[in-house]
Amino acid sequence: MRALLFSLLLASGLSIGDDREQPIDPFERWTGREILDLVYERHQQFPYVYEEQSMIMIDQNGYKNTRKLRRYSRADKSGKVKLLLLFDSPLDVKGVALLAQREQDGRSKHSFYLPAFGETFIENTPDPEGKSDDNFLGTDYSIENLVGDRLDHHQHVRRNDTNINDTDYFVVDVYDLNSPLEEGRSERRHYVRKDNLYISRTDHFDEIGRLQKRQTNHDLTNVHGDIWRPNMMMMNNLQKKHRTIIKINRRVFSADYVPSEVFTERWIVSNQPHLESGDGS
Repeated sequence: MRALLFSLLLASGLSIGDDREQPIDPFERWTGREILDLVYERHQQFPYVYEEQSMIMIDQNGYKNTRKLRRYSRADKSGKVKLLLLFDSPLDVKGVALLAQREQDGRSKHSFYLPAFGETFIENTPDPEGKSDDNFLGTDYSIENLVGDRLDHHQHVRRNDTNINDTDYFVVDVYDLNSPLEEGRSERRHYVRKDNLYISRTDHFDEIGRLQKRQTNHDLTNVHGDIWRPNMMMMNNLQKKHRTIIKINRRVFSADYVPSEVFTERWIVSNQPHLESGDGS
């Protein structure tokens, strides 16, 4: 009888004197999509955000070009996001605006306003999947980088976790939804901090799989509950040796700062400053 009991214990994976189950780390079972679902759920888009930003572009020779701008964003529960970037300085970009909108289904549209061309808005239509890889006004950010995308438009594959500078990360590769994983290439790779579930780094790859750009978020700040936001962001174009840094000088979460009319062409045109000549006249 004693021999039979010992055999049963071995078969069940238990040892004599230890009837406790070993704890299972829930992180080990999460898929890449589940990790990003948690990221988006925790750091959800605030309905109304107003920011005053400094945008610093640094070329391969170290020359810096600094711009001041305002960012207005508004999101509703359906997933529709509206974005307005309005440049205040220097003089060559003063009054320039980007007006963008991402629909609930992920489709996006955007247009540019250039004061020198009068009241005309220049439409820039992305491809049918909503992608727009063109860099925005000489920066290293594409409009897709600024507006964001929908998780349902991609496949997400978890890779081995990693540790960088004593911080643990989940690693998730993002693939085109219509490309078989065994044949497709990763469009980008997210590094998600395990301590606060925030994406602090994203590597962007070119059409043949080479590292093209690295997007990093810095000076993370806890703005409410478990929600975090960076006070500085950088896009480093490793192939062109060019960088764009965005610093948040002021951030306000308030509907009063982001009324719905700011996302109309009429408001943008009527609130533009008068053009000034280069000699100050």
